[in-house]
Amino acid sequence: MATLTSALNYAVSGLSVASAQSAAAARNIAFARDADYSRRSADIVSLPGGGAGISAFSRSADKLLLDQLLAATSRASGRDATFDSISRLGQTVGDPQDATSVAALVANLQVSLRSFEADPSSPLLASASVTAAKAMASSLNDASNAIQAVRQQADDDMAASVSRINTLLEQFKIANDAVVRGSGTTSDLSDSLDQRDRILKTLSEELGIRTITRSNNDLAIYTDGGVTLFEGTPRKVEFAPTTSFDATTLGAAVFVDGVKITGGPSPMPALTGKLAALAEIRDTISNTFQLQLDETARGLIAMFAETDQGIPPALPDVAGLFTDDSSTALPLASTTPTGLASRITINALADPASGGNPALIRDGGFGGPSYVYNATAAPSFQSRLTQLQGSFDGQLPFQSEAGLGTSASIKSFSAGSAGWIESLRQSSNAARQTVLAQKTRSTEALSRVTGVNIDEEMSAILDLEKSYQASAKIIAAINSMLNSLMEAVG
Repeated sequence: MATLTSALNYAVSGLSVASAQSAAAARNIAFARDADYSRRSADIVSLPGGGAGISAFSRSADKLLLDQLLAATSRASGRDATFDSISRLGQTVGDPQDATSVAALVANLQVSLRSFEADPSSPLLASASVTAAKAMASSLNDASNAIQAVRQQADDDMAASVSRINTLLEQFKIANDAVVRGSGTTSDLSDSLDQRDRILKTLSEELGIRTITRSNNDLAIYTDGGVTLFEGTPRKVEFAPTTSFDATTLGAAVFVDGVKITGGPSPMPALTGKLAALAEIRDTISNTFQLQLDETARGLIAMFAETDQGIPPALPDVAGLFTDDSSTALPLASTTPTGLASRITINALADPASGGNPALIRDGGFGGPSYVYNATAAPSFQSRLTQLQGSFDGQLPFQSEAGLGTSASIKSFSAGSAGWIESLRQSSNAARQTVLAQKTRSTEALSRVTGVNIDEEMSAILDLEKSYQASAKIIAAINSMLNSLMEAVG
């Protein structure tokens, strides 16, 4: 009787174990397409007196692979943000072959002056030169404004990123507290652990992070620069968005628990992630590009500047066809005014729309009588036009901070600016493709360890079905034996 009872207990425990394992397999299959779901499996133990039972449900995990995925995700997210912003910046100057690009308009202005030089008495060619100059100035204005729009968008995106980071840290606290409370108990923590990893993956898109596991499976989070983001409680991430940008605007820094992580020199800067990339776009790449446009504008003002025609000259050089917002002063090559490209305009004295005379390009005199080159008012006067159109191929000094050398012609400098942003876009895209491949490999590696293979789960269910059937047959056999025994005793 004791033997039959023990056998019956073994069979019943077998049914219970098979049922629990089948339920785990069925759940694995149900969540197989969830990238943040980790495979569950039942832990079987021997029970006192024989039989088997389920002690707990294990969750597949690999912290090293998860850390690699978090790092790859941060790099990929940052590269995506950088590439998208650089692509937008590239559209501000256009391809040098595009008729509306800055480089093409520089060349077009020279062609207009060359045509005017060939027939200096033509009012139509004089007006055409003014029109080309207005298009040139307008293109620089638009490009500068577009750069500030990119900076504004980056700043807005930084604000949104900071908001997401704070929200994710609050959500992480809830999941982490559940894990810490349940550690060391019989509670199934799989769902909380999945939720915690899911939050980490999303957080790593915004900011490069690293984690440290402590007692009771507690997790601490740090930025890749070493600043504490979460240690029992979330640290406050702070950022003051800027409402509007011009070339002189400095965007605010991001602080974590009072420590600066973006926006100028920082002892512990953020290195990867969308937030760091957006700060670089707003504060570095865009500003370098702005300087290139400002230097182009300064070069144009300098090329068309007028000198005192007195002998000897006693008056300073003054702005001619191009001015800095109608100022007659000339910007210095060593200190180009920030945002000059947004303010450059043609002198109203040459603009027919403002009552001006386009022939001043040929004759000079924007600065007054002392600056008149065509002293006899000869309609065939060419020397000033020859000087102006030839200056497009002459060498001008440029600031090294613009990244295009310290000396070049205005034509090569403007074309070099377009080439600079295109080269940056190509290198950014190449780096983006590399880190995306790394992220894909890291995702696949983690999935092989923690993900669900439906074929394997279905095979396991078939095996469990056979085990269930075997236990059921044993129970049926024992039942038959017990019935026979009871009949014999009766």
